[in-house]
Amino acid sequence: MMESMFTIQELLDFVLLLPLAFSLLAASGFFKGGVLHWADRLTATLVAVAVWQIVLLFPADSSLHEGFIYLDALSLWMLLILSLLYVAFSWTSKAYLDRDTNIRYGYLRRFTHLEGRFYALSHLFVWTMMLVVLVDNMGLMWVAIEATTLISALLVAFKFTRTSLEAAWKYVMVCTVGICLALLGTILLYDAQLQVLGSELALDFAHLAEHGKELPEGLAKVAFAFLFVGYGTKIGLAPMHAWLPDAHSEAPALTSGLLSGALCICALYVLLRAVIILLPAVGVDFVQSLFLFFGLFTIALAVPFVVVQRDIKRMLAYSSMENFGLMAAGFGLFLPLAAKAALLHMMNHALIKYALFYLAGTIMETYATKNMMRIHGMIAQCPRTAFFFLLAIVGILGMPPMGIFFSKFYLLQGFFMGGTPWLGVLALALLAGMLIGILYHALRMVGGKPHRKAAGELLGRLDTAVVAALLIVSGVFGALLPELGKFDQLLSEAARIVMKGVA
Repeated sequence: MMESMFTIQELLDFVLLLPLAFSLLAASGFFKGGVLHWADRLTATLVAVAVWQIVLLFPADSSLHEGFIYLDALSLWMLLILSLLYVAFSWTSKAYLDRDTNIRYGYLRRFTHLEGRFYALSHLFVWTMMLVVLVDNMGLMWVAIEATTLISALLVAFKFTRTSLEAAWKYVMVCTVGICLALLGTILLYDAQLQVLGSELALDFAHLAEHGKELPEGLAKVAFAFLFVGYGTKIGLAPMHAWLPDAHSEAPALTSGLLSGALCICALYVLLRAVIILLPAVGVDFVQSLFLFFGLFTIALAVPFVVVQRDIKRMLAYSSMENFGLMAAGFGLFLPLAAKAALLHMMNHALIKYALFYLAGTIMETYATKNMMRIHGMIAQCPRTAFFFLLAIVGILGMPPMGIFFSKFYLLQGFFMGGTPWLGVLALALLAGMLIGILYHALRMVGGKPHRKAAGELLGRLDTAVVAALLIVSGVFGALLPELGKFDQLLSEAARIVMKGVA
């Protein structure tokens, strides 16, 4: 273990306290103007450095349990993804807000006093997501997930337009139904614990996972069904996905990136913790059938909506559904290779999708439309933006050499190795449909004859560097993971934790 001037516990305290402190100061108006932007960057960067230190210090095959905080390889992998998106948010936010002047889609720049409130809510949103992956208790996880819903709903409605308010209302209503079902599942899980283990360490997932086989099978199955539907709603699995396209489309682009890249995988993380606890009691077949069916059904439902789509952010939202469906199906295979690939896919999807939402928001502001049919000739008018947009599209579709290519390849390989080749063929066909639909729209936007007066390059140097870094980091994690000793070990151990109930 390498030496450090801070212990892991101290670093975790720092990670949890700093975003909260910044949120309070930003909301109070303590920071203004340029100081606010630099404080935003400094906060996220310091948190990311602390998480990086934890990754280097923490033995991947161990766990840390202090008070209500629990850390193992799986939660640390999630924390690493959140910290990367946190840094990307902080270093792109000023450029986005400076450009947010369009009379139809802009809002924040016309009311600069709201910038502090926007930053406060965004940092609070990231803080609640960090709580989700660091608490040790299924009940506290539910509370943290509910907190993410309440805070992110305020961000979805932040522009205070009719459509954004409608999207926020729909988001709260649908997710509240889901979260109520998840609460019922959590209560049933507690009842199962009371019947065989007593009330000591109530809903502590490490304690429950250790005694998972002792839980009554019937009650465990009912509890898991409620947890699956409840958290599946938050993930955006079909047919409980109704909130996702509207919320992703109407939220500020920076928030859309965090919703897609971070929030949905936090809900998936909680569902995985439930799987680890309940799998020994309910059996692999029960859980596998749910994950495979709803995972592939989600991809199948997204395909036609992408093909006929006109709204660029809704197209990206349906692309998110495709990727969450693939992750769910990958975990449902219960193979070490597929579990590791699904966790890697979480990272790759988060990085590339944040870059895509940022680029989409920038394009919408400049072209004053969300309608992809009205955007043409980007390669002639803004070649740098067009290049990175096309590169990110290629990345999210899983074409080589982008990082998602490797995680998708290993996921599909899992179908054939797991004795379900016909499901692998079906998944391939559905992914091909997504590829054709998204590539068609992207090429129409990048190519063709421009229909508007050139406004110059859309991206500045700093946000170009951040977008490039997101794409490069994704590629490095995908292609060179075996060479990244510590990270490969962390990911392998995280996959082993997910597979614990099977072993």
